[in-house]
Amino acid sequence: MQSGLVRAFRVYGRALREARQFWPSLGLVLGLGLAWIPISLVLPLPLKLLVDNVLAGQPLAAPLAPLVPTAIATDHAKLLGLAIALSVALALLGIVHRVADWLLRETIADRMVHGFRGGLLFHGLRLSALHHSANGTLDLGYRINQDAPALQWTAIYGLIPILISLSTIGCTLYVTAAISAKLALIALATSLPMIALMHGYQHRLKAKWHMAKEEDSAAQSIIHEVLGALRVVTLFGQERRETERFLAQSRLSIAARLRAMRTEGMLGALLSLSTAFGTAAILYLGVGDVEAHVLSVGDLLVVITYIGQLYAPLQAIGTHVTGQQHAVASVERAFAVLDQPVTIADRPDARPRRRARGAIAFRQVSFGYEQGRRVIDRALFTIPAGACVGIVGRTGAGKTTLINLLIRLFDPDSGQIMLDGVDLREWRLADLRRQFAVVPQDPTLFSTSIAENIAYGRADAPRSDVIVAAKQGNAHDFITALPQGYDTRIGERGLRLSGGERQRIALARAFLTDAPVIILDEPTSAIDQQTEAAIVDGLERLRRGRTTLVIAHRLATLRHIDMRLRVESGHVSVEAPDLAARRGELRSA
Repeated sequence: MQSGLVRAFRVYGRALREARQFWPSLGLVLGLGLAWIPISLVLPLPLKLLVDNVLAGQPLAAPLAPLVPTAIATDHAKLLGLAIALSVALALLGIVHRVADWLLRETIADRMVHGFRGGLLFHGLRLSALHHSANGTLDLGYRINQDAPALQWTAIYGLIPILISLSTIGCTLYVTAAISAKLALIALATSLPMIALMHGYQHRLKAKWHMAKEEDSAAQSIIHEVLGALRVVTLFGQERRETERFLAQSRLSIAARLRAMRTEGMLGALLSLSTAFGTAAILYLGVGDVEAHVLSVGDLLVVITYIGQLYAPLQAIGTHVTGQQHAVASVERAFAVLDQPVTIADRPDARPRRRARGAIAFRQVSFGYEQGRRVIDRALFTIPAGACVGIVGRTGAGKTTLINLLIRLFDPDSGQIMLDGVDLREWRLADLRRQFAVVPQDPTLFSTSIAENIAYGRADAPRSDVIVAAKQGNAHDFITALPQGYDTRIGERGLRLSGGERQRIALARAFLTDAPVIILDEPTSAIDQQTEAAIVDGLERLRRGRTTLVIAHRLATLRHIDMRLRVESGHVSVEAPDLAARRGELRSA
């Protein structure tokens, strides 16, 4: 089994690959961090000048003597001024460095997360509908919103600080050893327990943070689910019940987070304890060396400062190891989305195609959502171009699955589906989807303007074409009666409109798309008869010259059909459009 450290560095490597367009900027962050190391080694110098040279009156140490003019080195007042000026200059330089480093990191982080979220959303939208049925779209939303920002913590605040810290440790040990090899060796020896603690705790932290993220995702899913079904919750008076359901899951999330944070706190305490013991040991030995005149007081203060600079990066690495387990758990969940294969995709040999005539053929098509359980079993039928076809069958018989196979939301387990004599898998997806316009039972609208909703399938359509489509769908009159007309924003999922108005907008959208194949999925089942008459009138105009497939139980929607498909227990049979027989059976459906 791979060690946690190896796995963590693999995650860091993946994060850097995902952020490869930002490599020059990340190199600048790393360079800025490394540039601070020599400056940090100079920080104790003013203190040494004050203690050894100003107060104790000792001559400048050999490495410093050539750098300070004799007039200053021999005048205590001027030497004091130099020490103070140097201290102020280093403080100002530190402020400039921190601000520049912070601005650079934050700018890169925001841009990086922005692009990563877009990539996750695009890939998630291309995943099979079966994937979303099994995992839920709410979980995908959580990973995009909550897990994606972890990319910055791994790519910017993960590996880079560790590299800078390791470089700082190496340089600090080298300079400390030049002053006192014994104290440098003690510092190195006392740092080993800290390294062992960090290595031992990272497995436990990662597991705990993974669990915390799963529980938090489940809690957020409840919120989205309940808000999406707000009308149903209110209708049945289940506000308190749903609140309690969320709070129960939220308590599990909080408990998981607290377990992870307690482990982090324990590691932090142990690291601080190790630092305290190491510092005490160095103080004890260092004072002995001062008394033995091996070191000056200034040298001891410099060493103590360097030891602090040695332990600080170690603690920083420890902090990153603990904090990074949270980030690693999140970014792995985000990477898991990208690792899901896009099963419905263009074949390498798929060719661009233009408008289809609309001839459809199912050739021994079988499909099942689960292994060994077929929803469609060896479907065999042909629909001529321009025909109007009614699809009937009991709820759950497979009617919608038949349509989903046709528009290639799924691929069949066996058999072929042909459009104009060409297997659907030989079409480019973008071209294939343009051949269909769907008017569903419950139209999906977006919280944008009415015009943008009508033009959703043709975003570049001029307003004049949008208005023509609205008139064809019998939607123009109610739209122009609104205060802002076509620019009226319709709220989330179009909730500011009635069911009939939403249906007519969906119908106008289908007119504007001008696809050769129209799919009507019970478009009049949830509206009154007066509204139904207007919609049916629009449907009759829409289907002229197009292949039309109608899933419906109501007689009005199935007028003038050319053939009928019956779906029963996965089997699809072709029946003649006998109106009298159909009237009786539809009334009993």
